[in-house]
Amino acid sequence: MELKKKETIASIGFLILVPLIAHVLFSPLGFNPTDDGFTLAYSRRILEGQIPHRDFIIIRPFLSPLIHTPIVLFGGDYTYLLSRFFVWFQFAFISWTWVSLLEKWVVKQPFLPVEKISMALISFAASAHTFPIMAWHTIDGLFLMAIGLVFCMAESPSKKTLGYFIIGLAYLCKQSFIFLAPGTIFILGDWKKIKYWLAILMPGLLYVLFLSLTQALPDAFVQLLSHKNSFFSVIACYLNWVTFSGAIISAFSAHLIAGKENQKSLIKTDTKKFVGLLLLSFIPMMITSMSFFYPILMVAVSFGIFGMVLGVVLYFIIKQYDNFKNEIQIFLIVLLMAWCSSISLGVNNPILVLGQMLVSLFAFTYPYFKRQLRELSDKPIYAASLACLTVTIFLSFTSARFHIIYREQDSSKLTYSVDSVLPGGKGIRTNGNTYSFLYDMNRAIRISREMGKGYVILPDCAGYWVKSPESNPLSIDWALSNELSSPELINRVNNEIEMLRNKDIFIVQKVKADYLADEFYPMGTGNAVVNYVRDNFSKIRETSYFELYQ
Repeated sequence: MELKKKETIASIGFLILVPLIAHVLFSPLGFNPTDDGFTLAYSRRILEGQIPHRDFIIIRPFLSPLIHTPIVLFGGDYTYLLSRFFVWFQFAFISWTWVSLLEKWVVKQPFLPVEKISMALISFAASAHTFPIMAWHTIDGLFLMAIGLVFCMAESPSKKTLGYFIIGLAYLCKQSFIFLAPGTIFILGDWKKIKYWLAILMPGLLYVLFLSLTQALPDAFVQLLSHKNSFFSVIACYLNWVTFSGAIISAFSAHLIAGKENQKSLIKTDTKKFVGLLLLSFIPMMITSMSFFYPILMVAVSFGIFGMVLGVVLYFIIKQYDNFKNEIQIFLIVLLMAWCSSISLGVNNPILVLGQMLVSLFAFTYPYFKRQLRELSDKPIYAASLACLTVTIFLSFTSARFHIIYREQDSSKLTYSVDSVLPGGKGIRTNGNTYSFLYDMNRAIRISREMGKGYVILPDCAGYWVKSPESNPLSIDWALSNELSSPELINRVNNEIEMLRNKDIFIVQKVKADYLADEFYPMGTGNAVVNYVRDNFSKIRETSYFELYQ
């Protein structure tokens, strides 16, 4: 009972303090008017009673914006800060849950409190790394997966059914998560039970029913199927030397650790085990720690760690399947999570599951390392070593978070509050270039209002509509090619633009929002909707960074 009480206190403490500390330190830092806020803009539309797909374009299922509607509803001036705190909580929950599952299914004994907290912190830091902290469909899907796994790992069949239903909800955040639920059923050996299949199908059936009742089904088909991910984004991106090297090193390390002893070997068994343990645990963590400052290196590390988990799984299956059934199941699930999350045009790598993959390897080495170190000393050397490693990783994580901010300058240069230029952005700071851009956008909006007209902002600035005084008159908030990737969607928006002729002013960017932190880069001619406005409407005014068309 005392152990369970300590576990509960540790869980609550971690899930409150870690997100809160990260929030206070990092959430105020940076804003770029590209993709930050586009999910919340969808949430606002839902709150206004708009039907997804029918009334507005969303190329993913709409569960993710639905999850974030309370934040938009109650966030007020602090909507962005509140949203970022929730994302930190999601990362913390996913990390703590995964370490708890490893504790039960791989280690099969309770971690010491310092060990569990250390591993959860490592998972948290590695998965969050320098990823932009904003409402994001992939994070929502992984969050639902973590909740579902908690129930799936329970002994109760009813809880397991609920768990599979929740995992099934993940594919209503992002289409690539369609593989998560059936894959988990097969991995956990539940594929013969019809009720579990019905549980994972139920979210999809309810989704289709809703779309049918609201006459949104035809639009949903056009939008959800508008992106056809290439072979590269699904499989070929993993066919690289980093993944293969990781697999070879980890399979060799697993053999050194868990392989049968060879009396004729020239190297002592203890030495071989220790080398294998270092290769599979501490060294990957140190490399991860160094990679925080180099985003390209961190992407490579995520593929390398994916390969290492895969190599261990292959070793288990080929050599010692009966001895490592639980490890195989858990490792296959984390590989499935990583792969599903990486099927993306924007983040085509498994980096959002890096922390879970990393601590999975660590959990496998845990009993072997403790056994080796116990022979050297009775003191808790392992816990102390892990704590030191955690401090190292967290210092790297913290430093990187202050210096490598999504599409932003160094934190020391984020001296401009966006409160006056971004509704709902109170407490957020940005750089001078981005502030000037947003200030100028508000100037263009004032000109439109003075003319007695409504306004449309193209093609970025989706985040403005989250708490703006007026609603966006177009059915798209983020009119980029990623969101309008088919002729049908482009034509829909162009037709809406024609219907707004003489009613609204079209505020068109002269510079790309992506590069604001570094320079004012010309918009160019790569956006179909912007080109349509330029070709078919007359420019009536111009500000520093925007053109006004009527």
